[in-house]
Amino acid sequence: MAEKQERLTGFSGIATVLGIEIVIYGLSLALMLVPGGWILIAEVLLLVAVMVYLRRNPTLSAQIRDLFAANARAGWIGAVVLVLLIPFFMASSAYWLFTIILAGLFMTACFGLNLQLGSTGMVNLASAAFYAVGAYTAGLLALKLGWPAWLTLLAGALMAGLFSALLFIPVLKTKGHYLALVTIAFQFMVTILLDNQEWTGGPQGLKNIPLFSIAGYSFNDGIDLGFIVLPGYANFFYLMLLMVAAVGIASQRIYHSWVGVTLSTIRDDEIAAQTFGVGVNHWKLVIFSLGNCFIGLAGAFYAHLVGFISPPNFTFEKSLVMVSIVILGGMDNVLGVILGSLLLIILPEKLRVVQEYRFLIYGLVLIIMLINRPRGLLPFKPRDYLDLIRRAERKRVVPAGSEVAEGGV
Repeated sequence: MAEKQERLTGFSGIATVLGIEIVIYGLSLALMLVPGGWILIAEVLLLVAVMVYLRRNPTLSAQIRDLFAANARAGWIGAVVLVLLIPFFMASSAYWLFTIILAGLFMTACFGLNLQLGSTGMVNLASAAFYAVGAYTAGLLALKLGWPAWLTLLAGALMAGLFSALLFIPVLKTKGHYLALVTIAFQFMVTILLDNQEWTGGPQGLKNIPLFSIAGYSFNDGIDLGFIVLPGYANFFYLMLLMVAAVGIASQRIYHSWVGVTLSTIRDDEIAAQTFGVGVNHWKLVIFSLGNCFIGLAGAFYAHLVGFISPPNFTFEKSLVMVSIVILGGMDNVLGVILGSLLLIILPEKLRVVQEYRFLIYGLVLIIMLINRPRGLLPFKPRDYLDLIRRAERKRVVPAGSEVAEGGV
């Protein structure tokens, strides 16, 4: 046993983990940077072959999982370093760097949607509407009142949370398909409002929204490191990483806290949760508002990133993309949201080489994935509620008198 543990955690184990990460990283960069559709076909075939091989060799799959589990810290450090190096490889391809930033914004928004749909079971099909609320709030405050960009980000998030109050009664009184219909109606109401109001710019939208600027440094300027000049999008990329990390860590903390346990009970059996004293309406409202704050934050960032927003940027189609990200990646799973965002934002851009057939291929890929992985690429595992509660109590994060502490879950 000691020899096995040493083999997993020794230098060879760390080197193997980092080697696997570098190979995946290189293939991902090649998918974006190598022109033509042949690279996509080749990597899809390679992925299928690897998945089939691992399925036929469960022992190897278990060894790889154990290897990454034993070297988790080294794996995370390596992954972070590789992600930070992305702008260096994209120095001559600002388009793909911009696409990765968009994927990061969808990650941030879908962290919020995942709290609603994945953790609590609330179907929100108006995520693009709250994305628009955050974007227009940031754009109007920056253009009309000259607010600094960092403050408009917070305002966009808060305004999206306040708009959640407009759906206060429907959210509490409906669930399932009926809640989905209510959010769809809200989505179209917001789009029509933006399209017909003069103060929002109408169909022309808002133009010349200021870019981010910190202490006089414009994010439009490239980063000159002497040996290389990174494009201006590199500034947005690193700021996006900070936002994704903050929202992702917050979502993960919620998932592993007594709040996450409470949300899971509401999702799994709302009637049973009420029977045991869980404040279902309270938590639905809190999570619905918090999730929309995350979505609004991403929308506010988007407004400053592109400098121009209009109603067609926030159609119902965008809401469906966000829901697809959560479902495909694996509901109630932060890593699943990250993987789903990268696939569903980057893949359509790569498929532009086939022009009018790209959405057909895109749809077929989604169908094949969901047939083979109906619970998503990284499905959540059933929770051991009692173990989670004990761990929360040991960390003293369950306040005295709370529902969970009193056995309300």
